Amino acid sequence: MYNPELNHESREVLSLLNYSELSKLSVGELKCLQEKIKHALVDKQVDELGNIKVGDKVRVNHKKAEGEYTVVKMNKKTYTLENMFGRVKCSIGLISPVAA
Repeated sequence: MYNPELNHESREVLSLLNYSELSKLSVGELKCLQEKIKHALVDKQVDELGNIKVGDKVRVNHKKAEGEYTVVKMNKKTYTLENMFGRVKCSIGLISPVAA
């Protein structure tokens, strides 16, 4: 199961957690693992978006609000963004910085 887009750490995790090992875990253990992964993902996204400030340009990856926006307000997990069509409140998981 080789994917060239995955970095070394991602390939290493996939080799450690294959389907047969995951199928041995109970439902409770899998839910706990899922929650830990979800929290780790949010923390990672917050760290990567730490350099974004109010007034910076960002891109939104969502079919209903695709395009480039300007950051108007920042909260812990959501940003308020604005473009010429109006404002949108967006989760940090859908935001990526625009290279200047």
